[in-house]
Amino acid sequence: MGILEKLRIRLNRAGIKPSTRRGQNFLLDANHLAFMVETARLGPNDVVLEVGPGSGLLTRRLALTGCLVLAVELDRGLLPLAVEETAGLPNVFFLQGDILAGKNAINPEILEKLAELLGIKRLLLAGEAVEGRCAALKCVSNLPYSAGTPFVMNLLSSRLPWHTGVFLLQREVAERICARPGGKDYGALSIGSALASAPAVERIVQPNCFWPRPNVESAVVRMEFLPPAERLALPWAGMRRIASAVFGSRRKILKNALKGVFASREPGDVLAEAGLDPSCRGETLTPAEFAKLGMLWEAEPGKREGRAR
Repeated sequence: MGILEKLRIRLNRAGIKPSTRRGQNFLLDANHLAFMVETARLGPNDVVLEVGPGSGLLTRRLALTGCLVLAVELDRGLLPLAVEETAGLPNVFFLQGDILAGKNAINPEILEKLAELLGIKRLLLAGEAVEGRCAALKCVSNLPYSAGTPFVMNLLSSRLPWHTGVFLLQREVAERICARPGGKDYGALSIGSALASAPAVERIVQPNCFWPRPNVESAVVRMEFLPPAERLALPWAGMRRIASAVFGSRRKILKNALKGVFASREPGDVLAEAGLDPSCRGETLTPAEFAKLGMLWEAEPGKREGRAR
C-alpha cells in the first residue's frame, strides 16, 4: 500500500477532508521529504520547529535524526494523526495553535516553548560534556502557502538564535526570497532575507508530489540566518515603510516615491545624505541601501520606538 492510500485511509477514519483554505497539501514524495531533512543537516544537538506537520510524515523523519522537534499544528483534527505517526518517539512535542499572532509577530507561546527546549538541550549537552557542540535552533517545514511570507519575515527579525531554515514554499515566494535588485520578484521579502540571512533555492518540487495537487509549483529554500544581534540591529520598521512606498509605486523615480514618507525632511535632502541618486527607480536599490534609508526614517523624532523586534 502506497503513502497516498495510507493517508486517505487515516484521514477517512478521522473524518477529515484536506482544507485548501488552510493550504493543506500533503507532501507524499519520500525523496523530497528525505531531501528536506538532509538539507537541514540535523543532528542530536539541534532543536527544530516544524510548522504545519499535517499527517506527521516529515515530523517522524525529523525526529529520527535525534533532534528535539516542536511541531505546531493549527488544525485540531489533524493533530492526532501527527501524534499517531510519531508514537514512541520521546523527542517530539506538539502544540495546537496558529504559528502567527497577526501578520507581524510569531505566537509568543510557541517562542517560549522553543526557548525552553533550547535551554533543555543545552543543559543536556553540558551534562554530557561534549566538547565543541552546542544546541542549534532550526526550522524545517512544508509551510502552508498563506503563511509562508509572513512567517519567514517574522523569523528574520526574531530574537531567538535561529541557525538554519529549510522551507517548502510556493515557488513564487521562494523566488521572491532570493530575488535581486531590479527584478520583478524583488521586494520587501527579498530585502529582509538578504540582510538577515543567506538564502538559496535548493530544489523545485512539482505539483504531482502533493495531495491534494496544488495549482502551482513549489520550491525548497534553505536560509542560513545571521546571529540575533546582527538581525535585530536592522531597522525593520523603517525598511518596511520605505519598501511600502517604493514598491507601491514602482514606476516613480525614487525622489517622487518617497514624497510624504519623511515627516520632517524633503526626500531630496534624505537621498543626498544617503548618497543615492534621486532619479533612479526605487526597485534598483540594494538591500543595504534600503537599510540606510530605513535607519534615516527611524532617526526622525518619534520613529525609533516603532522599530520592529
